Amino acid sequence: MLKEAARQVIPAEVIDRPKGYFPVPALTYLEGPSLELVREALHAPAARQRGLFRTEEVQRLLALADEGKAELTPLRGNKLWQLGLLELWLQTHEV
Repeated sequence: MLKEAARQVIPAEVIDRPKGYFPVPALTYLEGPSLELVREALHAPAARQRGLFRTEEVQRLLALADEGKAELTPLRGNKLWQLGLLELWLQTHEV
């Protein structure tokens, strides 16, 4: 219904385009303030209570980051960065 109403003002090629995804900004290596932000988010009481991430895996990824290394996803993004962003989103939205 919303698409049909929008056809009055938005071109069909915009309305009918294929669905996309929202990419996470890609960082290969975390360091400095970005690494500290992720570390704090993943060690926050809310993150521990939620229990969404395996503690050993988070510690392993943090240790890699401390060594200037990273484990990448199949799309070449940093796994730790993606975990951190998800946790920050969950905390921001009090999930």
